[in-house]
Amino acid sequence: MRIGTFAKKFGVTIDTVRYYIELGLVIPVKKDAQFEFVQTCIDDMTLITELKQYQFTLNEILKVLSFKRITLFTDNEDIDFYIQTLLEKKQQLLQEKEQIDHSVRLIEEKVESLYKISVIENATGVPLSFVSRFHCPECQVTLRIKEAQIQGEYLFSGRMECGCGYMAEIEDGIMITPVNNQAPKNEYYIYDREMFHDMTPGLISVLEKGNLWVFKRMAKENLTNRVVIQTNIETFVFSPKFVAALQPDVFYIFTGNNLEMLHKLKAKIQYINPQLPVLYIVNTDMRIPLKHQSIDCVIDCLSFIEYSLFNHSFALEKLLPYLKKNSFIVGFTSYYGTHARSLANMVRFFPHSFPKNLHQGFVEGNLNEHGCKVTEKEYLGFVTNPGEYIEFHVEKEKLHFSAYLAMCQSVS
Repeated sequence: MRIGTFAKKFGVTIDTVRYYIELGLVIPVKKDAQFEFVQTCIDDMTLITELKQYQFTLNEILKVLSFKRITLFTDNEDIDFYIQTLLEKKQQLLQEKEQIDHSVRLIEEKVESLYKISVIENATGVPLSFVSRFHCPECQVTLRIKEAQIQGEYLFSGRMECGCGYMAEIEDGIMITPVNNQAPKNEYYIYDREMFHDMTPGLISVLEKGNLWVFKRMAKENLTNRVVIQTNIETFVFSPKFVAALQPDVFYIFTGNNLEMLHKLKAKIQYINPQLPVLYIVNTDMRIPLKHQSIDCVIDCLSFIEYSLFNHSFALEKLLPYLKKNSFIVGFTSYYGTHARSLANMVRFFPHSFPKNLHQGFVEGNLNEHGCKVTEKEYLGFVTNPGEYIEFHVEKEKLHFSAYLAMCQSVS
């Protein structure tokens, strides 16, 4: 019997049969460079199949097979040994069942307790302390508030208008700037539950390393009363747990093109620390209604490369007017090796992306070009299987990640 027929007889793959041969579970005859499966192979495979139904491991099965091959189970003593082996396995399974039943009960209790928990929403809106910073992105005139609904220290709804015709809406405490339908944008976002299934644990681990590096580096800075911004938060966003762990008197701004993503981010930050002053802005074109030279720090958690996937430019070019002198950028980015096929694949998926995006040195080169010098960097690692979340990735190629700090002293 050839290997294909043998595999089909027992409902397993040819690779499984080869693996069993490698372990010594099945010992076929080699004939003319091919395996020939004789009756002893069929007998052994029948026993293997039976023992697997009893939850025996392959190592345990090999021990039983080895004993059978020597003794043939031909006398009562041999059979008694086999019976004792089966009874020991039964006892092991009973103990495991008890442990499993205990775990099931614990899970049921946990689920029941979670059902009883109601997430308390400490609703926040646009902090009134920040209203004076709102300026028209076209003419830099202070925006006027119209039809405002104010509760406590927050603005929850209303309009921000300029005499030139510019207008931004505020709904549920989130600022919504005019939608540029011509601007390409990312339709997906990290907090979409469906997207989570497209990410591998390896990718999530290296992203967490990046988040932690950014947090530790920001913790070294005096951020008191400073303004920190992250744009293009759809692909990845600086974790709310780290935002809440930094100094409490930092003002944060998060911008993205997806309203649902901003709602979810807002809910998470409100839950962890409702006292944090945070502004959420729906924005599709980087025309942000803020006063120029008002931002102290930019967080780049893959934000720059995301922007350059959908735009034929670099995000910092749009942000420069908003940055103060001596501002800094902290974050992490990803890249492929020079000859990676994923790079060509990326261009097919994103034909209008900025040249050299996701090439090694792409972010650092563009930072230098716009007057920001990388002063610290650290290699975070790589993944070969990020999952379908990165749709243009070619299997087994290395996607590298690197964290950095850049100072923008020449920005004006």
